[in-house]
Amino acid sequence: MKPENNKILLIGGATRNVGKTHFTCSVIENISKKHNIIGLKIKTIYENDDFFHGKDINPLKGNYRIIEELDKNGNEDTIKMLKAGAKRVFRIKSKNIFLKEAFNLFMNLIPENSLIICESNSLREIIKPGLFLLIKQKNSDDIKPSAKKLEIYADKIIYTDGEKHDLKANQIIIENDNWKLAN
Repeated sequence: MKPENNKILLIGGATRNVGKTHFTCSVIENISKKHNIIGLKIKTIYENDDFFHGKDINPLKGNYRIIEELDKNGNEDTIKMLKAGAKRVFRIKSKNIFLKEAFNLFMNLIPENSLIICESNSLREIIKPGLFLLIKQKNSDDIKPSAKKLEIYADKIIYTDGEKHDLKANQIIIENDNWKLAN
């Protein structure tokens, strides 16, 4: 049984470029008005999974790397999270077999009971978040292997046409310091 962490909203994607960061930033903009949010983007490296990561301009040396995003200039996804209102934002890049170790180290870097919004599929293999949302293209069956095996655990599958999602950011709420879908 995976440990539960109701303080985490986990947003995964069936493929690249399904609007995860756009949706994540919309949620941050909405929730950060009342709550301090920590953003996290995880890039997990699986063997033979290069196609799903695009061109890697900063290859991983070692087993994992954790970086706090401090720069608000640029177009990286983590910078977008900061601009959207996250109090702090981190990036984890990890080989899949070291993700648990990297995530545990990250959790030691932030205040206990922090509300976290995280872009990742792989983290769902390690924890049971308060809410796990999976974003898929509306008219496509494409799905990367890491998403396919976790699809059954999604609390909600969000469909997108590339610009609009069938779930609005304001339908995600914090209730008793836990992530929830509004009724």
